[in-house]
Amino acid sequence: RKESSAASDVYKRQNIRCARPDDIERIMELEAGGFHQRIQEEQSVMLERMHHFPQGFLVLANDSDVALGYLCSELWEIGSSLPHAAFALGHDIKDTHRADGSQLYISSMTVAPECRGSGLGKKFFQQSVHMLRTQLTHVRGAILLLSAEWTGAHKIYQDSGYTETARLKDFFASVAAHDADAIIMQSRFDEALR
Repeated sequence: RKESSAASDVYKRQNIRCARPDDIERIMELEAGGFHQRIQEEQSVMLERMHHFPQGFLVLANDSDVALGYLCSELWEIGSSLPHAAFALGHDIKDTHRADGSQLYISSMTVAPECRGSGLGKKFFQQSVHMLRTQLTHVRGAILLLSAEWTGAHKIYQDSGYTETARLKDFFASVAAHDADAIIMQSRFDEALR
């Protein structure tokens, strides 16, 4: 699908930056607009993630410096199996984040409802991951989890080089309409950034 020039023009006026504590009200509005109430993170969890790994909590800000989206991440060191419990809603980043972790775990990402379908979310995701890879040169891959029902998000991640590696049965049972599984997707960073 060809992106409209209006969406492209809107994106040129955006800035990706680290989230700040004064962004939290807007981040929570985005959280409410992006996720079912039963799977929204608490404000205290978001603030702790922002405090513990500020480099990994990014916002897409408009020309008035208002957040239109956010991406929250942490660094994991994954052994031979995935730590399924670490995917839990409200997990404490202090238990999972490792500064020298080789895997970027994207714990949450959304854009404002009015921005969806414009290509803005995909560009924000791709540019945020690129930015983090540039800053965190030891990171060798990324991992994320999404509902099997989030087809738009699935397409963004698939188009960005992520592949399904596992499913967690009934992970989203409290909010699913027809498929409660969670999909774990991963991407390997085989090439060094230049």
